[in-house]
This record gives sequence, structure tokens and C-alpha cells, in this order.
Amino acid sequence: MASSMAFVGMAIAQFLATRPPFIEPYFGGLDRIYQLHRKIGISVLALILVHYFVTPNFKGLALTSGLNEIAADFGNYAFYGFVVLLALSLIKVVPRTKVEFPYHIWRWSHRLIGVLFILVAFHQMFIKRPYDGTALIATYLNLFALIGICSYIYTQALPWLRTRAYVVSDVLRHDGATIITARPTGRPLRAKPGQFGFFRVNKSGLREPHPFTIAGIDDDGTVRFAIKALGDYTKALRESVSIGDSLTLEGGYGHFNHRRGGKKQIWLAGGIGVTPFLAMASRLKGDEGQDIHMVYCVRDRNEAIGLETFEAQAEKLSNFSFVLHDSTVDGRLDAAKLAAKSVVEPGEADLWFCGPPPLRMAIEKGLAELGKKPRRVEFEQFQFR
Repeated sequence: MASSMAFVGMAIAQFLATRPPFIEPYFGGLDRIYQLHRKIGISVLALILVHYFVTPNFKGLALTSGLNEIAADFGNYAFYGFVVLLALSLIKVVPRTKVEFPYHIWRWSHRLIGVLFILVAFHQMFIKRPYDGTALIATYLNLFALIGICSYIYTQALPWLRTRAYVVSDVLRHDGATIITARPTGRPLRAKPGQFGFFRVNKSGLREPHPFTIAGIDDDGTVRFAIKALGDYTKALRESVSIGDSLTLEGGYGHFNHRRGGKKQIWLAGGIGVTPFLAMASRLKGDEGQDIHMVYCVRDRNEAIGLETFEAQAEKLSNFSFVLHDSTVDGRLDAAKLAAKSVVEPGEADLWFCGPPPLRMAIEKGLAELGKKPRRVEFEQFQFR
């Protein structure tokens, strides 16, 4: 039983890794799908450990002794491989140390899980079992084997099937972020304001695809990304990207879009979390039927990006207001300050948030204590590892 459940879980995880856009609405975005993908991985690891240490022995039900022996060997190889690879996938930092597994190692090791799934598919098909090949359970497991294998093949073909070619047309190294503008060389990316895409530069050291929120997209497909140098990849990107570089983009993904929200909204951006709001604010026309108040929290005004867009829209549109919270001048942002600055009553509004999770949790808790709990809170779980 544990082995069958683990196998089905592996197949579902392989399917979710294809990033199927048609199921995003049911989960609330690709970020939630990847959270489910991770939880399934944890469950699969637990189930295969149970299967390994409580190994069934079904006498006389092997298809052939030769295939049974190969299937048993494949099962052992897959077990040890899964324990190592799933542990690498689920553990970002070595326990009790500050040593973090590099993203490129994680990514390549994660891709090998599909190969191990194929070994497990062979294992479940030819190992001894208490039913023959015509049983309903055999058909059921074979169906999931097909789903998992086809999904793995599809994920390996993604770079050629769902990507778009772009070329960098401008690079601005702002104090708060590297702002990259790119134009399509063929079919443009299809994305809505607030969505994110997978981004990679086709040059040495920058070829790994990383998810970044799209800070702006024009009618002709021209896109802008605002990327803060927080890790090895983003630091190398800031130093190396230049006009004329070719990009490969995939997207858009996610359901972080204010049009799904209520008539009163508060947008709260923390640091580089401003990017989806920059894309959404630039497309406001004033006829949305929504009253929107935005608070942009930065450590220092020099780090703020897109101020001219927010200020221009606030001046032009009656349904959009904007406040910059400069922590060096205004102190730490808390719920009381947010409520005092907002022209929209927090208790009657949706809170749309993008930024550090501790800030969101502190604001949510503070507003609840003030008796001004938002009608709902929208945010993305932008952690795919």
C-alpha cells in the first residue's frame, strides 16, 4: 500500500512540475502548485522509507524470475537515489550550519528525479505483487506511470516548447535593483500585470532559469524586470548583463492581479516586492471600479524604484493614492502607521502584499489587534525550492 501511494505521489509531482497553466486557477497560482509539489515530495520520502523497511514478500507472483530480479535491483537503486535527491530538494541549508546548497546543484539533482521515477515504474511493473497484469490496480498504476514518464519528458522539452526569445534593449543599475528592459525577437510573452516569468540570459554563468516578477509589459511585448542582487545569480546578473544579450523567457504565471479583488484595496510593497504593483499600477485607467491605496515601504528612499509611475498615476487618477514609507525617516512600518496613512479603511479592504513574510505577518497581526482586520489578504508564496 505504501509503495503504491508513493508511486502515485511521484507521478502527480512529475505532472505538477510541467507547470500546467490550466490548473492554476484551482490552486490560486503556480506558487501554490509548487507548495503542493513540495508537500507531496515530503510525503513520498516518508512512504518510500516505510516501504523499504516493511518490504512485502509475495510468493509466486513474479512475471519472470529474470525480470523480477532486475526490478528488485532497480527498486534498490531508486530507493537510495530518491532518499538522497529528495533530501537535497527539501533541505535548503545544511542543518546547524550556514552552508546553503547552491541553486544549480539543486536544479540538476532535481531533474534526475524523473530518471529515478522511470526506474520505479519498471520496478512496480515487474516486481512480485499480489495481483496479475490484468487487475484494475495494475491498470491504475500503469496509467500513473504513463502520466509521470510523459510529464518528465515534457519538462525536459520545456525550454523549446513554451519559451520566447528576447533581446536586452536597456539596463539600468539602480541602487535598489537592476532594471532590465527587453524586446521580443519573435512571438512575445503573454503575461498579465502582476504575473511572473522564468528568466535566463543566454551567456556563460547566467543560463539557469530563475523566476522573477514582471515589473512591466507593453502592448508590443516589451518587458521590464526589476531584480535585486540578493544571491549569487542575481549578483552575477547585475555585473554581467548588457544591452544586446539574448534572453529566454517563459510565462506568465501566477494569479496576483488586483482585478480579482474587492472594491477597496490596500497595496503594501516591501522593498523589491514592489515589482508586481509597478506592473499593475502602470495599467490602471481609473475605470476599474476599485479604490486603491498603495504603501511602498523601503529602508531608504534611494532604493525606491518606479516612484515616477506611482506618483504620476496618483496625480492623474481619482481611485489611486500613493504613499512612500521611508524607514530611515518614518521609522519601522507597523499596522498603526499603515492604518493612519491609508485613505482606505483597512477593515473594509483587501490587503495585497508583496515583500518579506515577517512584515506581512506583523501587519496582519497588528491590524487584527487594532480591530481592523482586512477582508482578505492576498500574497504569493515565492519560494520554489
